[in-house]
Order: sequence, then C-alpha cells, then structure tokens
Amino acid sequence: MIIKLLILLYTFMKIALFNFGGGYVMISLIENEVVGPNGFGITPAEFANIIAVSEMTPGPISINTATYVGYKIAGVLGSLVATLAIPIPSFFIVVFLSPILAKYKDHPLNKMIFYGLRAVVVGLIFNAAFILVKTPLFAYDDAKNLIFCNLQLLRDFDLPFNLNLINFGSIGIFIVSLILILKLKLNPILVILISGLLGIIIFSI
Repeated sequence: MIIKLLILLYTFMKIALFNFGGGYVMISLIENEVVGPNGFGITPAEFANIIAVSEMTPGPISINTATYVGYKIAGVLGSLVATLAIPIPSFFIVVFLSPILAKYKDHPLNKMIFYGLRAVVVGLIFNAAFILVKTPLFAYDDAKNLIFCNLQLLRDFDLPFNLNLINFGSIGIFIVSLILILKLKLNPILVILISGLLGIIIFSI
C-alpha cells in the first residue's frame, strides 16, 4: 500500500508540475500516466467514466479526476494523496519562482518560452477533447472488442465493420443534449438527468 501511495504522489506531482493551461490540459497528462498496462491499469472506458463523474461533481476537474483515480488505485488514502499532490508543485512555483518570473517577464527568452507553451496548450486541449469523444462513441475493451450495445435493430443488420464500430446510442444522446442546451436553453442539471435516463433506456434495449 505504501508503494502505491508513493507512486500516486510522484505521478500526480509530476502531472501538476507540467500542467500548463488548466484542468482540461491535465486530462491528457493523466490519461498518459494512468491508462493502460504501463500506467495504473485503468481502462479507457473507466477513465472516461472518471472524467464524466469529475465533470458533474463540484470543484476543478483536475482535482476531481485525481481524487477518483486515487480512490480507484488505493481507496480513501489514495484519494487523499492524489488530491494533495496536485497543488504542491504550484505552491512551490508561486512561492519561489513567481518573483523571478515577475522580474524577467519582459525578457525576450521568457516571452519566447510562453509563446511556445501557448501552442502546446492548444494541442493538449484538442487531445483532451479527442479522449472525451473516442471512448463513448467508439468503445472497446482491451481486446479491441466492442463493449457497448447498440439498438437491437442495428445489431440485427450485418453492417460493414466500420459502421459496427460506431456507438449510435451515444451519438443520439449527444445530439439530444446539444438541442436541449443550445436550442431549448434547458438547465444543464436537467439535461444530465435526461441523458442518464436516455442511457438507461437505450442501452437496456
């Protein structure tokens, strides 16, 4: 258990140290560290569920994700360690490096560094968007088998291989959610509840 906690502490401190651009950038970093056999063994589907729950619960997505991953790996102590590991690097950077950055904020080298970082942040956010989309819309297990159930009507047809990879149920819920939020201006909390109900109905068919 101690080894797991130390690994969690090191992993999330490392993630927080290189997190430029906020919580959504951290999604890419966390996925790279915890998903798959080279990480903590969390599957893409489990990670997508962790992100979904982190989005729905109060607080920054980075902290919430760390909390849930920590709990998945080492229970309550794992949650505590992973959560506390996120602000530690930021604390030391603010205390020790902020005066230096403020002093040399107009230095050409400093400006070039942040110019490059802005481009990386955009790329990481796009990658985070891809992570959030690929699992619910194209869901696989470790053996590359589909782990979702489409409507029975679609399962009865011998569709081409590429069409069988598409999770039509999730796409339908996504479109309905967009319409409810953008067109009907429904409360997001109500949309979440409706989406959950639609998920139960569609994937139990």
